[in-house]
Amino acid sequence: MARFKPPGQCPNCGEWVPRGALACGNCGSCAKSGWSQEADEDGLDLPTDDFDYDEFIATEFGQRTSKSPAANREAFWRAVGVVLLIVMLIGWLLSAL
Repeated sequence: MARFKPPGQCPNCGEWVPRGALACGNCGSCAKSGWSQEADEDGLDLPTDDFDYDEFIATEFGQRTSKSPAANREAFWRAVGVVLLIVMLIGWLLSAL
């Protein structure tokens, strides 16, 4: 295949590539990739069509269960905060009377 040099139609997608362009504005292929979209995408590590987002999140970040110590501590401190707010509100109301 002869080497493509703009201007002309992109050998990958057929979009018009203007003179002096370094890459196709439609598909992104360029002289560095051999004007082939596949050659340019090989090193990007893009997810495949069978990518499972939920599995990825579980693998990368782990799943918190309600039984975890961190979740129990968080629930405890939230309850303490609510009780303190109620006590402060009652104290403010009693002092206003």
